[in-house]
Amino acid sequence: LTEQLPRHKDPILRYGGMYTIATAYAGTGSNKAIRRLLHVAVSDVSNDVRRAAVTCIGFVLSSSPEQCPRVVSLLAESYNPHVRYGSAMAGGIACAG
Repeated sequence: LTEQLPRHKDPILRYGGMYTIATAYAGTGSNKAIRRLLHVAVSDVSNDVRRAAVTCIGFVLSSSPEQCPRVVSLLAESYNPHVRYGSAMAGGIACAG
C-alpha cells in the first residue's frame, strides 16, 4: 500500500499515500521514508500532495525532533506557500512527539 498509493494518478490517493508512509514509519527516522517524502515534496504537481509530504516528515522524525529543522530548512524557504506551511507543521508535529 505504501508503494502503490504514492504513485497513483489521482492526487487524492497520492495525498493519502503520504499519510500512509507517515503512519507506517512514524517515529522511526527512516532515511528511506524521508527520501521518498522529500522527492514528492519537490516533484509532485499537486500542491496538496506536496504539503502532505512535507508535513509527514514531522511524523517520521517525531522520535528525534532535533533533526527536523535541518531536514525541512530548505523547504521552509520555498516560493510555494503550501510547502512552507508543511514545513512549519512538520516542525510542530516532530516537537510534539
